[in-house]
Amino acid sequence: MLAINAQIGPFAQHRRQLAEERNQLMSQTLSLYGQTALEVFTRDGQAALENFTNSVESGAGIRVFLFEGGRQIPSGTNVLPAIRDLAARVSQSARVESDPREGGVLLGLPLIGPGQHRYIIVGKWPSRPQRTWSFFPRDFGLRLVVSLVIGGVVCYGLAWHLTAPIRRLRRATRQLAAGNLAARVGEGHGRRRDEIADLGRDFDRMAERIEALVNAQQRLVRDISHELRSPLARLNVALELARRDCSIKAGGPLDRIEREAERLNELIAQLLTLTLLESGIERMEKSRVDLSLLVREIADDADFEARNVDRSVRVTSSQEIVISGFEELLRRAIDNVLRNAVRYTAKSTEVEIALGRRQESGGTFALISVRDHGPGVPEAARSQLFQPFYRVTEARDRFTGGTGIGLAITERAVHLHGGTVTAFNDPDGGLIVEIYLPIVGDPC
Repeated sequence: MLAINAQIGPFAQHRRQLAEERNQLMSQTLSLYGQTALEVFTRDGQAALENFTNSVESGAGIRVFLFEGGRQIPSGTNVLPAIRDLAARVSQSARVESDPREGGVLLGLPLIGPGQHRYIIVGKWPSRPQRTWSFFPRDFGLRLVVSLVIGGVVCYGLAWHLTAPIRRLRRATRQLAAGNLAARVGEGHGRRRDEIADLGRDFDRMAERIEALVNAQQRLVRDISHELRSPLARLNVALELARRDCSIKAGGPLDRIEREAERLNELIAQLLTLTLLESGIERMEKSRVDLSLLVREIADDADFEARNVDRSVRVTSSQEIVISGFEELLRRAIDNVLRNAVRYTAKSTEVEIALGRRQESGGTFALISVRDHGPGVPEAARSQLFQPFYRVTEARDRFTGGTGIGLAITERAVHLHGGTVTAFNDPDGGLIVEIYLPIVGDPC
């Protein structure tokens, strides 16, 4: 039940009430125009924003001005000093400000745009002749407001009920996209037999099929990897026996067999690690990891191997950072990136690795940056570098011996720690890989 108690006052009181309602309506209207202007500006730029503001002025008679940090968007447009002063007041107070004038009414309010950037929208309403309200009852404004409130509540409840299945479907879609293969819309659609309910049931069948296929693929990789370990072990034993029985001339082919067996064994180990990362490693217990010590150990090992091929690895900077995580997984993740950099950096150059803190999106992250001096990668291939078995060029990987699994393991290991990994070409040449790991609370 909606109970409304109203006291009918003199005519001046109703005029003040109508003025407040008008200002509130103007604020809501300006907020809608402001959000639309922000979307147009961030998506299409200043020219599209100027076209939008011109269309609003010609259609609704309202001139809209957008400011960011005291700077008008688009720049170069002549603006009245009163409009700039009002924008400055809104920037200081962070609330709605108005300025009634003879030429119209100025209204300004703050907005939050993409990336939590703060904007200010100012609207100029043209002056209109005062309307005569004597033809309406004294409580007309109150009746109008009550009708709008009741109608709004009813419409909101109806819209919420009608869109509930869509919200559930959207939530399940996001969970599935984030890697939760068990996400389902479920029985939330109840006894509904409309198109939306059918869409939810189709989504559940699709998710079940995807989960079955992915689980089967993971089991296949895991089983094959385990099965290959036994013949490899027997192959190594047979290889040692062959070395004792064969002449020196057979040493070259036997060495080649041993190298290929080691590569195959390393590939199997990477496949098992990748399968483990994709099938519930989060159930393991985390421990205290000293990133500065870990980075130096990995860099020393990589530098020892790199000097055999006329390359080197150097730690350019290292801050004392301790996080909570899986030390062995982090070791493999960083080591894979570093070995990949050593593999592709030019001869007589060094791979640079740095560890530091970075503030991003309101949080503190440990940033591990690895830079080589190689040819880099094409821009079209950067987004696929961390996919399993992806190779930029087949010829290059046949020459270097890459398998395309190391960076995939890095991406999944970093993701399990709540971090991100990105790669981009340095303007001076070479590839830079950055690993962000969140620093949360006390890891001890």
